[in-house]
Amino acid sequence: MERGGIDCYTSRMSRQINKERTRHRLLQAVLKTIQRYGHGTLTTGRVAELAGVAQPTFYVHFRSMDQALEQVAEWVAQELSPGLNPEASAELDRAADVLQEAVRKCTRSLVRDRKVAEVFLSNRRDQTSALGRRWSVLTGSLRERMRQIVVQVRPDVATSDAALHAELLVSVIFGLAEAYLDGRVSDLDRATATASRAIVTSILTSSPVADAA
Repeated sequence: MERGGIDCYTSRMSRQINKERTRHRLLQAVLKTIQRYGHGTLTTGRVAELAGVAQPTFYVHFRSMDQALEQVAEWVAQELSPGLNPEASAELDRAADVLQEAVRKCTRSLVRDRKVAEVFLSNRRDQTSALGRRWSVLTGSLRERMRQIVVQVRPDVATSDAALHAELLVSVIFGLAEAYLDGRVSDLDRATATASRAIVTSILTSSPVADAA
C-alpha cells in the first residue's frame, strides 16, 4: 500500500475510533441522567452536555432518544449477561455449592457498577421502557438457569417446587443487591451464603411427590 493510501486508512480508523468513543460517552450520559434525575428529565441537550459534546452531535449517533435508550439497554444487558448466566454443575454432590456460588456471582455482578445496577433495578418492572423490557429477558434467563441448578440439587424435586425455588433465588439476588447498594448489607458474601444455605435446605426437605398431571 502506498504512503497516501496508508495515511488515508489511518485517518479513517482514527475517525471511527473517535466516533465510537463519542457514542459510548453519550450512552453513559443517558444512563447517568436516568440514575440521577429519572426518565422524565432526559433531553438531548442535557445528555450532550453531560457527554461533553455539542447537542447536534447526539443526532449523528442516534435518530431519537428512544433509539438511544434501546442501545443503552442492549449495552448494559451485554455487560450484565455473563454474570447472570451461572453454570449448573454436572457433579450432583457439588450442586448445593454451585447454587451458593451462582447466587454470589450473580449478586456481585449486579453491584459491580452502581450506576448500571440502580438504573436496571429501578426499571425492572416498567414494561413500557426499553430498559424494563430488556431486564425482563435477562430475568427470565436467570430464572431458568436457577431452576436448572435447583433440579441438580434435588433431581426428584416437583416441577412446581423447582419453579418456586428458582423464583426465590432470583428474588434473593435482586433483594441482596439492593440491600448492599443501600448500605443495609455490608458483607455481601456472607449474606449470599446465608440465604443460599436456607434455600438449599428448603429444596432438600421439600416433598419429592411429582406434580399432578
